[in-house]
Amino acid sequence: MSVSYHTEDTIVAVASAPGGAYRGIVRLSGEDVAECLARLYRADDEQLLSAHRSPVASTGQLRIGEFTQPLPCSIYHWPTAQSFTRQPTIEIHTIGSAPLLNAIVRSLCAEGARLAEPGEFTLRAFLAGRIDLTQAEAVLGVIDAGGEQALQNALTQLAGGMSAPLQQLRNRLIDLLAHLEAGLDFVEEDIEFISQDELVEQLFAGIGAVPGTG
Repeated sequence: MSVSYHTEDTIVAVASAPGGAYRGIVRLSGEDVAECLARLYRADDEQLLSAHRSPVASTGQLRIGEFTQPLPCSIYHWPTAQSFTRQPTIEIHTIGSAPLLNAIVRSLCAEGARLAEPGEFTLRAFLAGRIDLTQAEAVLGVIDAGGEQALQNALTQLAGGMSAPLQQLRNRLIDLLAHLEAGLDFVEEDIEFISQDELVEQLFAGIGAVPGTG
């Protein structure tokens, strides 16, 4: 079944690992993150989320309709394009109870957000140029890793283990192309900028330097 992504929506999801923990995270991304959270959150310093003009970390309380007592939390707010998705983003850090985190997500959806599709935060980061395609694929590799070696390979790719060699290969090919074009421009001068053997050797050397192609 195909999924239609609307990148202008404000999305929300639990961003921490399943199971109980000292700390759990709920993440929002989209233009209306501050508005979605405004009625639920009260900062200790009384500052409104809409007043933030640069990244801010604050402490306060959440009031979730399903609970009678306010919930202590920390808020990390990126109101500009400095976030992972290059959209306004908020992370809510609180007690890592699955029922509690799910209740927060439901309350935020009631305030105008929608539940994020699997991988949608990563998709937005890719579309915004925050990560490249190999790193986006590596995120999926980390999630699906079935063993230590698979996890290590995915983490290496996520850190640029594939994109860096590809960029080096691109730069080398551009240099070789420049030598070829120069040779064509001065063919009547009988000047050889690079020999055919040297060209082939450098091409194979460049391809062999990329992981998985050697």
